[in-house]
Amino acid sequence: MQGMPAPMRTEMPSASPWRLSRHVAIPAILLALLALGLYAMTGDRSAVRNLADRDAPAALDVRAPTFREILVSQVARDPRDGRAWVLLARTEFESDRFSEAAAAYEKAVAAGPKVARDPAVWCEYADALGMAQGGSLAGVPRDLIARALAINPAHPRALEMAGSAAYEARDYESAARYWRELLPQIPARTREHGELAAAIDRAEEFARRK
Repeated sequence: MQGMPAPMRTEMPSASPWRLSRHVAIPAILLALLALGLYAMTGDRSAVRNLADRDAPAALDVRAPTFREILVSQVARDPRDGRAWVLLARTEFESDRFSEAAAAYEKAVAAGPKVARDPAVWCEYADALGMAQGGSLAGVPRDLIARALAINPAHPRALEMAGSAAYEARDYESAARYWRELLPQIPARTREHGELAAAIDRAEEFARRK
């Protein structure tokens, strides 16, 4: 999470002062799919049991070549498997292959309506594309965030990213508005709540200076 920007007299800051932590979730149905694929590739039943154990994170390294190979093989067999595309995109993102991740997310949302109705996927897509263009949410990433908010106007990550995109664009009033909508969803008396409240105050201060 980035620190708060210092006040500036002549130039407003563009970097967002607050970001939610990122977390990649592995759907259980995909774990079953990957377990079958791993067994088909290796014939190792113990690897299948380890992969199926959600309490054994060391057994599930999304950067492992075999994990990615299984996903690549799966989407090659079934290009309409949107969730496999999502997991491949997450795998690419975790390996800092942001352009590849964005391309996989594009395939995911085009694969079927179920994935396209998930606001979290649109946020992840925006994040990957933003990282691919140097960490900026300007342009298409901001449009993708708007898609997420159209599906769920209260989605926490979409609100956070919408605020960040607005802050980057120096639309401080909008940034503060998005983050005010998010604030009640952050547990009170936590560090995150305090940092978000401070970010809102800072955005409102810069909005008054414009």
